[in-house]
Amino acid sequence: MSFAPTPMFIPLPKLHRSPPLATTRPHVVRPVGPPATRLVLAAFVATSLALPATTRAQTTAQPMAQTTGVPLQRHLDQLVADAWQHNLGAARQAIAVTRAEAAVREANGRRLPSVALNARYSEYTGVLDVGEFINPAYQALNQLIGAPRFPTDVRATLPFRQETRLEASLPLLAPAIGAGRAAAAASLDLTAAERNTGRRQLAHDIQQAWLGYASASQMVRVLEATRPVLDEQLRVSERLVAAGALTPDAVLRARADRSEVEQQLAEVTGQREAARRAVNLLRDADEATPLPQLNPADLATGMPAHDTVGIDALLAHAVAHRDELAQASGGMALARAQRKLADAGSRPTLAMAASYGVQGEQYRWDPARNVGLVSLVLSWPVLNGTQDAPRRTQARALETEAELRRREADAAIRVQVRDAYEAVQVARAALRTADQRTSEAARAFTLVQRRFAEGMAPPVEFLSARSATTAAELNAVVARYTLASRQVALERAAALRPLPH
Repeated sequence: MSFAPTPMFIPLPKLHRSPPLATTRPHVVRPVGPPATRLVLAAFVATSLALPATTRAQTTAQPMAQTTGVPLQRHLDQLVADAWQHNLGAARQAIAVTRAEAAVREANGRRLPSVALNARYSEYTGVLDVGEFINPAYQALNQLIGAPRFPTDVRATLPFRQETRLEASLPLLAPAIGAGRAAAAASLDLTAAERNTGRRQLAHDIQQAWLGYASASQMVRVLEATRPVLDEQLRVSERLVAAGALTPDAVLRARADRSEVEQQLAEVTGQREAARRAVNLLRDADEATPLPQLNPADLATGMPAHDTVGIDALLAHAVAHRDELAQASGGMALARAQRKLADAGSRPTLAMAASYGVQGEQYRWDPARNVGLVSLVLSWPVLNGTQDAPRRTQARALETEAELRRREADAAIRVQVRDAYEAVQVARAALRTADQRTSEAARAFTLVQRRFAEGMAPPVEFLSARSATTAAELNAVVARYTLASRQVALERAAALRPLPH
C-alpha cells in the first residue's frame, strides 16, 4: 500500500551549452581597447571579486539552514516515528489489527460454556385445556371412593402460560469451532503482516520525500547564489558593448544565461514545495508546516553504509524479515483453515445442554414443582446437497494460490535487494566522481578568474568557467542525495529498519 507518491529527485539542470562563438579576439594576451574599455573591465573584475563568497560563482556547495547537533540518520528516524504515529493510513491499519485480535478472542470464546436466561409469558384463547378431560374423571373417582381426594378444578393449558428457564450449553465436539479459531488466527497474522508492510513503505516514502525536499532546497541555494553574478555580468556586458569592446550578442547571451537560471530556479522551487507538502501529508501535518533542514555535509557520513554488510547477509535478512513473505504465509494458513471449515460441514457435533426453571399458569417458586433438564445433543449431517465438495475444492485452490504467491514474492524480494545493492554501489562511485568534478571545476574557475582579472581571458571564457562550476556543484548535490536515497531504498528492500511493537 502506498500512502503517498514518492517525490522524485531533482534532475541535474543542463547549464552547459555548446561553447559560444567569441566576440573578441580568441586569445587576449594584454588589455585591449581604449582606456575607457579597460576601466570598465577592471570595474567588472573588481565587482566580481568583491562579491561575497555566497554570491559569487560557487566554489563549494552552499549549506542549507542547519539543525545543528542532529545527525542525518537520527533526523530521518524522527520523521519516520512521527509518520508512524500520525499517518492516517497507519492508524487505519492499526485499527484493522485490533479488529482481527478481537475476532480471535471471539473464536476462542466459542469453546466456553454459554448461559442464558429465557422467559416467556403468553395470553391466549382457544387453546387446549387438559383439565377439561381430567376434572370429570377425578369427580367420578371421588364419587366411587366417597371422599374428595382428587381435585376437580384442574386447569392446565398447552402451551403453559409462563415458562422461565436458566439454560447452559457447552460444545464437546465441534470441528467448525477449531477451524474457525485457526481462520481467525491466520487472519490476524495476515493483517499484522499487512500493517508491517505498510509501515516499512511509509518509512521509505517519508525519507525519500524529505531527501527530495532537502536536495531541492540545496539546489535553490546554489542557483540563488549564482544569480547575483549573472546580474553583474549583464550590467558589465552592457557597459562593454556601449564602450565598443564587445558586440551586442554578448548582452543577449548574458540575458539568456540569467533567464535560464531563473527558469531552473522556478522549477526547483516548485519541486521543493511539492516535496514539503508530501512530507507533511505523510505525517498528517498542515501542508504549510516548515521542515527542518540539515547540513548537506552530514550526508557524506550521516547515512549508514548498508551495502558494506554484504549481499548474502542482506538477502538472508530480507527473506527472514520481509513482511510480504509473512503475508503469503498468512494467506496459506488462512486457506488451510478454510479447508478445515469445509470439512467440518460433514462431521458430527456433540454438545451438552442443561436448563432449570419454572413453568405453568402462574409464577410460583416451589422446588417440588421446578423443572430441570440435562441433554446430550448429537448432530451429524448426512446429506448436504453438493456444497461440501466445492468448498473443499475452493479451499485447496486458495492454498495453492497462496503458495505460488509466496514463491513469487521470494523471487521478487531477492531481485529487489540485488538491484538496490548495486544501485548503492553505483551511486557511491558517482558521488566520488561528482566530488572530483566539483573540485576540478572550482580550481579551473579560480585560474580563469585570475586570468580574467589580468585581462588574459575574455568574458566568454569567464562565463563558461562559471557555468561549469555551477553545473558541477548541482551535480554534486544530486549525487549526494541520490546516494542517500538509494541507501533508503536498500533499507526498505532488505527490511533493515526495526519496527515498533
